[in-house]
Amino acid sequence: MFLGVIAILAAAPFAIPGGFASAFNAATLKALPTGVSTLKDPFFITYTTLWVGSSLALYLYPHSVNGALSAESDKKLAMSTALLPIYGIALALLAMYGILIYGSPEAMKILSLFPPSSRGILVIPTLAVTTLPEWLAALALLGVFVGGLVPAAIMAMAQANLLVRNIIKPLYPRITPHGETRAAKWASVIFKFLALGFVFIVPATYAIWLQLLGGIIITQTLPAYS
Repeated sequence: MFLGVIAILAAAPFAIPGGFASAFNAATLKALPTGVSTLKDPFFITYTTLWVGSSLALYLYPHSVNGALSAESDKKLAMSTALLPIYGIALALLAMYGILIYGSPEAMKILSLFPPSSRGILVIPTLAVTTLPEWLAALALLGVFVGGLVPAAIMAMAQANLLVRNIIKPLYPRITPHGETRAAKWASVIFKFLALGFVFIVPATYAIWLQLLGGIIITQTLPAYS
């Protein structure tokens, strides 16, 4: 996963003539509704609340909490917690590729084949295909896939544990440890299929709003952690 992210981050700016400078110029000619060099007022407020909420929620998400509770030692917990923001920094850099792609006519030609509503989620795969050798592009795309699958799987396990311990067990206090495990497994599987169906039903343009909503909801647990 990290190999794919690093490969895209390192190769794309050099493979596109002029790098970010030409990309910003090309994006300016497109008259993006959000703005180019600076965000327009409605989007500025949205972006600010998004990054503030995401920053506060970073250590509160189920996969972060699960990682902390399953750490083998205090040293490894401190190390993983200290390195966690690196993931956010990589995401911020990858987000900049939403501008960088305007500097690549080949990449823009590929994106034009898809509906406007789905182009945003195809920026990184398109840059990987157009700027990297085929074998490295394949590894990068695999990294993107794994990068999305891992936290989703951990979140599914986290909600299954919370469901069993906080709802099922109080309703059925005589449930055995084996029954708890089986119920958690089924809950995790059902949650994964629900999430998969959600991906196909809900428009992709809602993803950023769902990220904001998730940050708002999970941040409500911050006083409890404090």
